[in-house]
Amino acid sequence: MIRKEEIRRIKETVLPKEAPVLSLYLDVNPAHPENAGRAYALRAKDAMKALGVPEGLMERVLEVLKNQVLEAKTAVFFVGEDLFETLLLQVELPLVRSVKTAFLDEKGGRYLVDGVLAHWGEPFALPLVYALDEYERYGVVYVDGERWRVFEIFLGEIEEVEDAFLALDTEAWRRLSLDAPGRRFNLGGIARGGAGQDLFAKRLEAWEGRFYKTLAHELERLSEARGFTRLILMGPLEHTALFKAHLSKRLRERVVAELPSLPHPGATPGQVLKRLEPELSKIEREAELRLLKELEEAYPKALFGPEVLERLQEGRVELWVLPWSLGEEVYLCDGLAFAEEARALAFCEAPLKKPLALLVPELSAGYGAKVEFVRGEAEKELLERGGMAARLRW
Repeated sequence: MIRKEEIRRIKETVLPKEAPVLSLYLDVNPAHPENAGRAYALRAKDAMKALGVPEGLMERVLEVLKNQVLEAKTAVFFVGEDLFETLLLQVELPLVRSVKTAFLDEKGGRYLVDGVLAHWGEPFALPLVYALDEYERYGVVYVDGERWRVFEIFLGEIEEVEDAFLALDTEAWRRLSLDAPGRRFNLGGIARGGAGQDLFAKRLEAWEGRFYKTLAHELERLSEARGFTRLILMGPLEHTALFKAHLSKRLRERVVAELPSLPHPGATPGQVLKRLEPELSKIEREAELRLLKELEEAYPKALFGPEVLERLQEGRVELWVLPWSLGEEVYLCDGLAFAEEARALAFCEAPLKKPLALLVPELSAGYGAKVEFVRGEAEKELLERGGMAARLRW
């Protein structure tokens, strides 16, 4: 799993490298029929040839693609004379599957076709940096009858946090899990009563509060150290609800789902991830729909449609929202990009047609706009409303 330290290392060692560097993003997902027989190696070779990548560097990349089993959805390469960095990601990246017909830009520096995004020159890291910065890092608190556990999920991978909840008293949890609400004062079918019951209840409540408060402090520590941006609680509702109540306001606001544990104790990380994958997708898609709704309600500080591109180049766009499969083409004229040819013709006689996917990195960085890509129902809605949206600065 890519940790915060690895992200820092990539940004500090890869991005400052002097040109020329090959930056290659390759769809290697075995679930896609077009990748059967490692066909992605041939597409990568075509891209590198088109860009004029030196034979030696090209062979180093092809050696990996042809001879190694790539258990990933996306393979990322940064390759230069003294650089060979490979990252295998369990997620798809934006811009990589946007253009159906191969396109080589007029400067010869970038090649794009469905499943391949390659750049020869300065390190081109926007798709990777987008994923590292924008994908949520989930913390999963998993409770079963045996113990409390924490898992970290990021970029489609899961890992158990081995040192989580070190302060947990295992015996205390065993007693507490057996003493669930509704059973506390009913032993052998005979209910306790009177002052003894009241005193017992108060002591149990105080002890229970200390137990959950201790675990809440541990989760606060872990969230800070690991950078959890969202939290999921899995376990019996009577325990996850009490635990959530003891979390700080900041952590409670990060809880996006409360789910039951798996039916068997001691679940493996892979089993937990398999259970959570549909939930994670649902959470992400719902967040994207909320974003579009918020933009809709923010008018006139938000905008939908082709006009966004012009407002972007006026420096007015703070957040630029685009569809994940970005197949749109734009027209270039005198250094400006236009969504419609008629607008471009007002500035020059022969505007250059170009895939927007090739321009997103330079446009977003050049005008200081954060980019957000949306999928699923949100992508469909966005396409119906002109293919892009923006939150405006002014």
